[in-house]
Amino acid sequence: LAGAGSFLIDGAFSEAFLKTLENLFERLPTAEPTKDSPNDRSYFCDSERLVQNAFARAFEAVSASTSTATATAASAATKSPPPSRLPATVPMAQMRFLHYKYVGGGLPPHVDLSRTDLEGRRSTHTFILYLANCDVGGETVLLSRMADTEGAVLAEVKPRRGRLLCFPHICPHLARPTLEVPKILLRGELFQPTTAATTTTATTA
Repeated sequence: LAGAGSFLIDGAFSEAFLKTLENLFERLPTAEPTKDSPNDRSYFCDSERLVQNAFARAFEAVSASTSTATATAASAATKSPPPSRLPATVPMAQMRFLHYKYVGGGLPPHVDLSRTDLEGRRSTHTFILYLANCDVGGETVLLSRMADTEGAVLAEVKPRRGRLLCFPHICPHLARPTLEVPKILLRGELFQPTTAATTTTATTA
């Protein structure tokens, strides 16, 4: 199943942490676009482990509370494994903010490529941490195949401030057109703690 290993977590990040990310986003320059894109991108390296440490605490808390309603509902909604066996929990340091500032911005069905870091560790999952609510539009849709059809939909995830969505790179997905702006999210890659790469992989979009 293309979406196997997907999971989402709500309520794991404090408002202070989310505000810190917003302040960081506002200070970063917008990268010059290298292709036609519906969003602006701002890149940064998490060298001080601000995000990596926050994710580690979030994953530890979820793994320690497998009986909580949030964790159970998240696993059921995305057909993910139990929180104690999350498939990928280590964020790569290179991350980027995506900023949809115009109504109508979205992405067609696609898959993500993996990244390989300097230590040879290869990513397996994409993470999206939403920093803004979108009550209408802007959903991330996980698909069973590369088709924007009702029958291909595995799950539709609404952007919610502080919501973390993780899914395998090989899972087809799309972004519904944004109807409420701004839509801001932090995007990056995860790898498995024991996974080491044997080959070099091209960077993803």
